[in-house]
Amino acid sequence: MAQVKKYVMLADTTRCIDCKACVVACRAEWETPLGYTRDWVKQVELTKDDGQPQVMLFPGRCQHCDDSPCVEACPSGAAYTREDGIVLVDDEICSGCELCVPACPYDARWLNPETNTISKCTYCQPRVDEGLAPACVQTCVGHALIFGDINDPNSEVSQLLEEKEWVRLTTDEVDIGPNHYYYTAGQPIPDEVKPVLHDRHIEGQVLEKIVNPIGQIGIGAMFATFVAAGFVKLLSRRDENTGHGHDEGDK
Repeated sequence: MAQVKKYVMLADTTRCIDCKACVVACRAEWETPLGYTRDWVKQVELTKDDGQPQVMLFPGRCQHCDDSPCVEACPSGAAYTREDGIVLVDDEICSGCELCVPACPYDARWLNPETNTISKCTYCQPRVDEGLAPACVQTCVGHALIFGDINDPNSEVSQLLEEKEWVRLTTDEVDIGPNHYYYTAGQPIPDEVKPVLHDRHIEGQVLEKIVNPIGQIGIGAMFATFVAAGFVKLLSRRDENTGHGHDEGDK
């Protein structure tokens, strides 16, 4: 029986030159609407101990967490995690309710104005299923981005994780098992790129403070419909996984 894969992304901040090739490649691959992005490079300006300025560059995207709060917050089951660790969104049953958006502490999710469904980085899942690297990794001129199967001891990601000291973007408050690692050459992670816990109960707040009782009934019925549709889809997905593995895309 073949070993189950577990995909991770590595970002070497010492090799990133902020050329934005990864951002452009992602936008071209997914035809991302203007004003939105699935990945980014965060510039953090610091001051060294000797008073000299320093800039750290952090490529960012969905962290594909083991304990994804977005999946938990999704009422329809549209947000789900594949067996290989990739977190996806099923457009067929995504209602665009945006409950998952504030649940993400990395601000990696947004409502696509063209599809009215949630968009995010998928590690270019269709490309990965074809044996190709994500578009951002393929176009990274500094080889700052590395993607692969951490369960394969011979993979580049496994070897690099053994050779260097890599860190993940976590805090005491937010530690949900991100599968995105960063090499900073021993530099501490700046607060500017650390995850922030948002209010994950926006639905309850809206129902309590804004929507009148009649509206609550309507929204409740709407969510019941989404949940029912999601349940049917989840059963179908489970049967597909049992038969021939995951092959569903977010595109």
